[in-house]
Amino acid sequence: MAMSDRILLLNFGVIEQQGTPEEMYNRPQTQFTAEFMGSNNHLPGKVSQVADGRALLEGEGWRLWGVTRGELKPGDTATGIIRLERTQIANGAADNRVRTELVTGMFLGDRRENLFKLGELRLRCYGNAPAAGECWLELPRESLWVFPAAAPA
Repeated sequence: MAMSDRILLLNFGVIEQQGTPEEMYNRPQTQFTAEFMGSNNHLPGKVSQVADGRALLEGEGWRLWGVTRGELKPGDTATGIIRLERTQIANGAADNRVRTELVTGMFLGDRRENLFKLGELRLRCYGNAPAAGECWLELPRESLWVFPAAAPA
């Protein structure tokens, strides 16, 4: 990405997406592109609402709005994807926040990466987390992409 002003991403000879590195990183059109371009959290769930290019994705004990990527309708299984650096440790309940439990934190020199438990899911987030116990994670609507579940091969 550092050497290119445009990228053409292929998946088994089929074009997934093309554009500038910034476009592909910040606005992936397919789950393959999102996975290829960065480190992500994954939230598999069911779509309960779709409105104005957004989908409400629900899982065990959580509900989050995100930007639709692809055709989605209520009842569809889908996966929410958000980059690690776009999640935030938050103070209390609010829009697009989930209550999680800190599992562990790793000091990485220039930042701290934390691992949180949300039911069966594990979410990673950069930032200063409490030493132990529960805390809230914010997953901003505009940064959570909701992709249709991949068809079985």
